[in-house]
Parts: sequence; structure tokens; C-alpha cells
Amino acid sequence: MKRFICVVSAILLLSLIACGKKAPPLPRGARIPAPVGDFKGEVKDGVLFLSFVQPVSNLDGTGIQGLAGFKILKSCSGCEGRLERWREIRLTDTAGFTVFQNRIYLYDDDLTQGQDYSYQVIAFTEKEVNGAPSGVYSIKWEKAPRPPKEVRAATDDRRAELSWSKEEGVFYNVYRFDGDAYPLEPVNRLLLTNTFFTDRGLENGKRYKYEVRSVRLSGTMRWEGEGTAVEAEPRDKTPPEPPIGEKGEKKENGVFMTWEKSAESDLLGYNIYRVGQGKAEKLNKEPVQETSFLDTEPGNARYVSYYITAVDASGNESGPSRELIITLRE
Repeated sequence: MKRFICVVSAILLLSLIACGKKAPPLPRGARIPAPVGDFKGEVKDGVLFLSFVQPVSNLDGTGIQGLAGFKILKSCSGCEGRLERWREIRLTDTAGFTVFQNRIYLYDDDLTQGQDYSYQVIAFTEKEVNGAPSGVYSIKWEKAPRPPKEVRAATDDRRAELSWSKEEGVFYNVYRFDGDAYPLEPVNRLLLTNTFFTDRGLENGKRYKYEVRSVRLSGTMRWEGEGTAVEAEPRDKTPPEPPIGEKGEKKENGVFMTWEKSAESDLLGYNIYRVGQGKAEKLNKEPVQETSFLDTEPGNARYVSYYITAVDASGNESGPSRELIITLRE
């Protein structure tokens, strides 16, 4: 086992010398972290996002103790082509990277069109023991598609309907922001070929921010450009069911009506209408909270008619209940 560790240490030393860096001496008995997993790059929002899965074990199979962070190396065709230390992130940092679905993400927005770039990641421990290097990710930087134009948002009950103008040769992704958190994955499962998208199951009265981004395919590579932002606030546009079980009778002081309580969770109250000479007059100024109402001025006609509607918290009013016809005088 000691011979195995010495061999791996020699390999790491050679890799660091190739980067123009001298490796610090390893502490006696130090265990070397395994390479990060699934190191890759994606062009999102007009920049290069690098991501990887942090190792959980050492090269000898033991669990990592005291993993501190990662050193990211970078080279380019215009900088002598050598992998040099570009960034260092520590797991205790609160900025510079994010974690999403067990992957660590960071981005590079300092890239020049036509240049070749390569990256590599090395984990390190709190004792400054460098892990085995990851594989190298390389990319030739190209210009990403332009942002979509004429992006619009319409809303309905618990949904937002986005649309935009079509551009030939591109697909689209739609991103929904969760507060201030940057969205790394689109809300659409597959690339969109059309120029509209409906986001369902939203919360009425909540304001949502979206970005629509164009995507160009080049072989297996997706080049996603910057997005065009739009906001949408769904509103409840579904009226309650009309009241049922309505009853009415003439009393000495007017016409007294009752009905069954509606089951809607967002019910605000009820409106009561009196019908006369073909016209309906609302009798209450504010929605009635109770399930009864007394009309103290029904008039002196022989017959009078009423109907009741339900109103929800968003101001949607139901259709009329069954009409009540009350005989005022024989």
C-alpha cells in the first residue's frame, strides 16, 4: 500500500510540474483524494458553466476526511497552452460557486471567440493534500445565439403563457427564477421548437420572473445565449359555483332569503339581486358573509324575483342561482 501511495504521489508531482507549479511535500501517511466525478462544461446564458461531482473517497478506497475545496486549472491557445491555476474554491465559501442536485457549478465569462480552452479540477484537503487530477475538459469558444425578441407573457388561473418571435436555426429554453436564486435548469424538459410555452401549477397572486434563451446545436454541443426576461403574475379567473338550496318567504318586515354555504376555499361572500321590470338590482354594497339576507324594501308589486351569486377573493362572480319568485300580495 505504501508503494501504491508513493507511485500516485509521483504522478501528482509530475502533473503539477507540467502546470508550472511545484508540489508541496505530502504529510507522512496522507491519503490522496480520488478525482472529481463527471467533470464537464455547458454553455448557458452566454457563458461557460463548469460542473462536477465532488469525490467522497480517497484513491485507496477510504472515505475522505477534511475535504477543503477544489483548485481549477485553465489553459488557452493564446496563453502558451499550459494548465495554470485559475480559481480556487473552498467549501466554506458563500460565493463563487453553487451546488445543485449534488453537483458543484461555477462559470467562466472571460472567453474569446475562436480560442481553445481546457480545464482540470483537483480536490484538496484541509492539510493541503492535493487529490488526483480530473480529466481535461476542452472547448473552442464560439459566439452564442442572440436573445429572443418580442417575448411576452399572458396569465390565467395558476399559469403563465409565454410567447416570442421565431428565429431560424435555433431552439429555445425557458427558465423560471426562484426568488433571487439563479436557475440552472429550464422548466421545459426538452428543447422547444415552437415559440410558446405554458407554465402550469403556479400560485395565483405571486409574481414570477422568466428568461427565454435561444439554443444552437453544433454536433452534440448546445450553445445557449443570453436570455430575454419577462414577468408574469397569474390571477384566479375561475368563478365559484352558483349558490344552491335557496329559499325565500314574505315576512312582516320584508322578504327573507336563505341558501346553503358554498364550498369554495377562497369564497369572499354573496351578492343578492332583485329583479323587477326585466332589470336586476344588486341589493348589497359589500359581499354578504352570512347565508341569509332580508330585503326590507321589496316594493308593492304583486310578485318579486331574486337570485344570488357567489364571489371569491379575486373578485370572480358566479352565475346566478335558481331564481326565487315571491308573492307579495294576492
